[in-house]
Amino acid sequence: MRLVVSGASGFLGSALVTGAEEAGWSVATLSRGTNAHETPNFDPGNGWVDEKVLAGADAVVCLNGAGLFSRPWTASYKANLLSSRLSSVKTLIDGIGRLNPHERPSHFVTGSAIGYYGANRGDRVLDETDSPGDDFLADLCVQWEAAGREVEKLGVTHSALRTGLVMDGRGGMLGLLKHLYRFGLGTRLGDGQQWMSTISLRDHVRATLHVIEHELAGPVNLTSPNPLRNRQWHELLAKHLHRPAFLVAPRPVLTLALGDFAKQAAFASQRVLPDKLVGSGFEFWDPTVADIFTQALPSK
Repeated sequence: MRLVVSGASGFLGSALVTGAEEAGWSVATLSRGTNAHETPNFDPGNGWVDEKVLAGADAVVCLNGAGLFSRPWTASYKANLLSSRLSSVKTLIDGIGRLNPHERPSHFVTGSAIGYYGANRGDRVLDETDSPGDDFLADLCVQWEAAGREVEKLGVTHSALRTGLVMDGRGGMLGLLKHLYRFGLGTRLGDGQQWMSTISLRDHVRATLHVIEHELAGPVNLTSPNPLRNRQWHELLAKHLHRPAFLVAPRPVLTLALGDFAKQAAFASQRVLPDKLVGSGFEFWDPTVADIFTQALPSK
C-alpha cells in the first residue's frame, strides 16, 4: 500500500507515518517545506499541491488544521480553525482532480472530531448515525466532512475520522496533564459527570490504517468502546500516578476564563461508541482508559 499524508508533522500525523511504515506501507508526506530538509510540495493557503506526489497512491490522508486546543477560541482563531481545514481538503481534492482517472487514489481520508455530535448530549449513546450538534465545533465538523465528500464526485471513496480524545504520554492532552498530576495539581472538571470518549494514540493509528484497508466509507468514530465520566478518568489517572484526586476546577470559573472553549471542549459530554470499527472486525489494543494509562504512562 502506498500512502500520502498531509499534516505529517503533527501529533496524529507523525504517529501515522511511523505506524504505517512499521506496518510495511510506503509513505510519502506533503509539507510546506518549512524545515531545511523538506522540499515544499503543498501550500493550501495558495491552493497548490504537487499532484505528482498524489499520483498512484492507494490512499491520501489529510490531517491538517490549526490546533483545536492550542489557543483560546477568539473570533479570529475560530475562523482560522475552519479555514485551515477547508483549504487543505479542497487543495488536495483539486490536485486529485487534475490527475488522470487511473492515477487517482482510491481512498481519501479526512479528519473530523466527535465534536460533530455537539457539546452536551447527556447520557445518550452516540454512533455514526446520530445527528450533529448546533454549536461552533459541531458546525466546523459538518463543514469539514462536507468538504471531504466532494472527492466522491471524482469516483474516490471518502472517510471522515471522528476522533475522540487521543491519549499518549508523549504529547496531546495526556502528555500535558501528566505533569500537573505528578505535581498533585490534577483536577476534576466541575461535577465530573460529563462523558469522555478516549482512544490511545497507537489504536488511533491502527484504526486509521484499518479504515483504509477495509474501505470503510463515510464517518467513522475513532474512540475506544468504553467511554467514562470525567470523575472516573480523573480518579484513575491520579491513582495510576499515585497522586491525590481531591482538586476540582469549578465550571463557572473555567467558563468565565475560557469562554466557548470551556463550554464546547473542556466540559463537553459525548458518550461515543466505535460501532463501524467494531462491526468491521477491528480489535482494540487499549479498550479501556486503565489500559491506555498502563500503556502510555508506564511505571518507572
